[in-house]
Amino acid sequence: MERGLPFGTEASKAKYFASEKAVAAANLAIQAFGGYGYVDEYPVQKYMRDARVMTLYEGTSQIQKLLIGRAETGISAFL
Repeated sequence: MERGLPFGTEASKAKYFASEKAVAAANLAIQAFGGYGYVDEYPVQKYMRDARVMTLYEGTSQIQKLLIGRAETGISAFL
């Protein structure tokens, strides 16, 4: 971005990767805590909500995959 080059595809890749990995990590934490993972006394339930909503902000994960696919192949899924 500082060089004035296009960065949309790289941004989509980073957003998709980071948000999906955050959800996966939060799911593992819920598994580790068991039933306590859903109780307000532990922060794990908040981490899960926060991670899940990140897959929705600035374009859902599905949209990010479509954008990445179009950039990499030159074929649009929206014909």
